[in-house]
Amino acid sequence: MLPLGEIARIVGGRLTGDPDRIPVGVIHDSRLVREGDLFVALPGERTDGHLFVADALSRGACGAIVSRPLPGGTLIVVEETLTALQALARAWRERLTSTIIAITGSNGKTTTRDLLSHILAAKMRVYSSPENYNTEVGLPIALLGMKKTDEIGVFELATGSPGDIPLLAGILRPDGAVITGVGPSHLGSFGSIEAVAEEKWSLAASLKEGSLLVVNADSVYLRSRIGKEAIAVGIEHGDTRGRVLQEVPRLIVEVPSPRIVLDSPLLGAHNATNLLLATVTALRLGIPIGTIIERAATFSLREHRLRPIGARFGTILDDTYNANPASTLAAIRVLSRFGGEGSKRIFVFGEMLDLGEDSPRYHRKVVEEALRLGIDRIYPVGDRPTAASRESGTDRAVYSRPEDLVRTLSNELSGPDDVVLVKGSRALALERIVDRLRSL
Repeated sequence: MLPLGEIARIVGGRLTGDPDRIPVGVIHDSRLVREGDLFVALPGERTDGHLFVADALSRGACGAIVSRPLPGGTLIVVEETLTALQALARAWRERLTSTIIAITGSNGKTTTRDLLSHILAAKMRVYSSPENYNTEVGLPIALLGMKKTDEIGVFELATGSPGDIPLLAGILRPDGAVITGVGPSHLGSFGSIEAVAEEKWSLAASLKEGSLLVVNADSVYLRSRIGKEAIAVGIEHGDTRGRVLQEVPRLIVEVPSPRIVLDSPLLGAHNATNLLLATVTALRLGIPIGTIIERAATFSLREHRLRPIGARFGTILDDTYNANPASTLAAIRVLSRFGGEGSKRIFVFGEMLDLGEDSPRYHRKVVEEALRLGIDRIYPVGDRPTAASRESGTDRAVYSRPEDLVRTLSNELSGPDDVVLVKGSRALALERIVDRLRSL
């Protein structure tokens, strides 16, 4: 990290304090401050980071970037703190000689990031952006956490509105990119899937000529954009194709040329594409085939992302991190293949948010697919899933108040091989249902 005096110069701020003090890191959440961190006071919808400057300093922060003078402590006063944070991240990127890989997509970007980082870590010093630090705030914080000694950085880029990806790519200036796919998400902001695709593809447009670009060719909204500069990967389309040999209880994928059989704890055919994207990217970055096979087998599933959890009655498929139509349909397919003969397969269907005016249609599609695949019970959570279930006329839906859902559901679970998928948008916090199911 840079001395406070140089940081003040970069962000065009006025420093009160020791210009030679070097922060150990940069953070925007006062609850996460470590001794020696530089705190950035960001305004928000619900609160204002300036209210927590004193708290951050009391926790050991070496100073704070603020947009107005405050009493006490070392401060860098700027016009706008978010702009300052992004400027600092750009300056830090200029000082890094490491290879930077950016990953974006409507689905699978976190899994692909984690897979690729896990594979690369066998041979390189890897920095992987933490958690969901993938926004206009999170990405700069993540980038500022990278050390000059790291050989490669793997970052995730998210978008919630038009222009987000160009902004993030301009900060990160990646040497290579992976685009995992495009589907219906954030339609309330974008209006159409085509507009989402255009936004995601802007990451490819940000790359220098000759840069590494790996793209999911099975995504119909990306396929028409793929040119000779990209490596097209997929199950049904692409230069490198994989064949799914098994979806559950472990994912096994065969790649014909060079012949590789990848065995991973991931679940479902949709994750086969993520596995292929990470594999091809790692190969292009010089990782031997044998190492990729070994690392794929030892990959650890992230919490709340289609993770199987053992329970008294059988298995919980915890996919509560988030939901959109593509990821929900993929999760239902996994549910339909899980368990054995006589297993009950139950779907706790939480609402998929931010789908715009087409939201009712997408919720109906999920219910129709669950019924087609023979899911035994659907427990809708939220107005849209409930309406879609009622419109279907099915007798397989169970309507219960959220506070009564687990108790009602427990009466159906006889075990020992029943399977419950819990899936919904992040705002619903359906992991609370998972926690209660685990305690049954």
